[in-house]
Order: sequence, then structure tokens, then C-alpha cells
Amino acid sequence: MAGDVDSRKSTSGYLITFAGGAVSWQSKLQKCVTLSTAEAEYVAVTEASKEMLWMKNFLRELGHDQDDYVVNCDNQSTIHLL
Repeated sequence: MAGDVDSRKSTSGYLITFAGGAVSWQSKLQKCVTLSTAEAEYVAVTEASKEMLWMKNFLRELGHDQDDYVVNCDNQSTIHLL
């Protein structure tokens, strides 16, 4: 079910943490109308991943390069798409 009943758009959200603290977060309506929950979650994971890659490069420039970056998703259908 879409978050906005008028536009039929879902809401995406993410939280990026570093060293135990929040460094980036967002919650907003998606730019497109999706036809399933899995598709809406896929759009959300894609947006979060783009922000995480930007943050990874930013932290690397500051000298805080690390090996593991984790994206969590709680929708099994979306996980199978990834």
C-alpha cells in the first residue's frame, strides 16, 4: 500500500551510521509510483545505496577507509531481487 493515497507514491527512508552515531538520514516520498511492495523497497534500497557510496568515498577522503559496508533490508522479495 502506498504511503500517500493521493499520489500513490511510497515513502523511502534510510539511516547511515558511523562509529555508533547517525551521520546521514532521510525520509521522503519516492519520485515514481511502484506496482508492488518489493519494487518500492527496491527503489528505497537503491537510494540508500547511492548515499552510502557517496559517504564511503567521503570517509575515504578523510582517511577513514574501511572494508565492510552493510545495507539492511527487511523485505525478502527485494532481497531476492538484489
